[in-house]
Amino acid sequence: MYQVRFADGSNTHATLFTAMPAHAGNLLDLRDIEQGLENLQRLPTVQASMDIEPSEAPGESDIVITRQQSKPWRVNAWVDNTGTDDTGKNQAGLMLAWDNPTTLSDLLYVTVSQDTLFSKDKGSTNYSGHYSVPFGYWQLAFTGSHYEYKQTIAGLNSDIEYTGKSESLNAQLSRLLFRNDVAKTTLNYGVTVKETRNFVNNTEIGTQKRRTSSWKLGLDHRQYLGSVVWDSNLSYQRGTRWFGAMPAFEEYRAVGSEDYATALAKIVTFSTSVTTPFTLGEQQFQHRIEYNRQLSSTPLTPQDQFSIGGRWTVRGFDGERTLSADSGWTVKNTLTWQTPIPQQALYIGADYGHVSGHNADWRIGNHLAGGAIGLQGALPWNISYDLSVGTPFSKPDGFQTDNATFAFSLNWAY
Repeated sequence: MYQVRFADGSNTHATLFTAMPAHAGNLLDLRDIEQGLENLQRLPTVQASMDIEPSEAPGESDIVITRQQSKPWRVNAWVDNTGTDDTGKNQAGLMLAWDNPTTLSDLLYVTVSQDTLFSKDKGSTNYSGHYSVPFGYWQLAFTGSHYEYKQTIAGLNSDIEYTGKSESLNAQLSRLLFRNDVAKTTLNYGVTVKETRNFVNNTEIGTQKRRTSSWKLGLDHRQYLGSVVWDSNLSYQRGTRWFGAMPAFEEYRAVGSEDYATALAKIVTFSTSVTTPFTLGEQQFQHRIEYNRQLSSTPLTPQDQFSIGGRWTVRGFDGERTLSADSGWTVKNTLTWQTPIPQQALYIGADYGHVSGHNADWRIGNHLAGGAIGLQGALPWNISYDLSVGTPFSKPDGFQTDNATFAFSLNWAY
């Protein structure tokens, strides 16, 4: 290979040396080219293609990249009901993204979300930011967030104000290990630091202050089996005392007691999903099954436990109450029908979740089952939506939740 260059008329505001694993003097490798195109097109505003042309040097070839970027920025705004009754059910948010700010095919975005009540008695606000940059088969990413909440309850003589805030920072390095025309496997390693603080009438609750750190090693695999897509992830997380992390207050209890838990968690997680498109007559359908599993031999604090009950775990539940434990698993099934109306789909889902671990006798139960039926699609003016109604199928006696749960999200992108 003689050189990697842009085609005439391309948008050249990008650094090919970092995006493309293929460099001048290397043997021509199709996988290097595929990875380079993937790095260039990881940004939604970029389109890229590749041609191989004879070079000026005898017996060598040039990789010629055609690249266009429609704009350097994006805006997303949304409203949904993913919050809680205590801190504001309806939430609104805004994201500002800057694609390719340093010409390295990097991505920078910030988000802010807020409950729509804007009440002095209760509410929540969340800020987050992300930056990631590829370098050949490597990628480095940083993600941070800051969350605040407030709720007020009536006291004996005056109202009592509960407030809290939490912050987290994650750094992750990933490396593509293998790829061919139907599969790719990626190894990733990340470190996370979190801090949580709670207050009553502006006085901190000392026993509820948490500062934790952990590392996680994971393996991601995607496989194409014809039109079927199979995704899997296996990871191991280990709690540490890095960056000033503190012992959890549960660690001061007697080891082996029902109250004991540790922030030095040892957690194995596994997830897999299979997405299968198919047709019946002239109608197009898609079936997706997802399995998520968490295993831990250590008693975990609430922040690390596996929880079920809500739109992200077991649909049909309002998320105000959940079942949590050290270990657990969920299975989610979704059947989607692409209706004759363009870009409109009807779906039905059924989910099941189970939790287990120490203190099993303390829980009201260990399983939930529920489902939902919904409609999702795109509307004019770059608006997309998702509306659904869910209901519990099975729950422990005494587990309180609504008999019907309505979920919605509305998104505008520009």
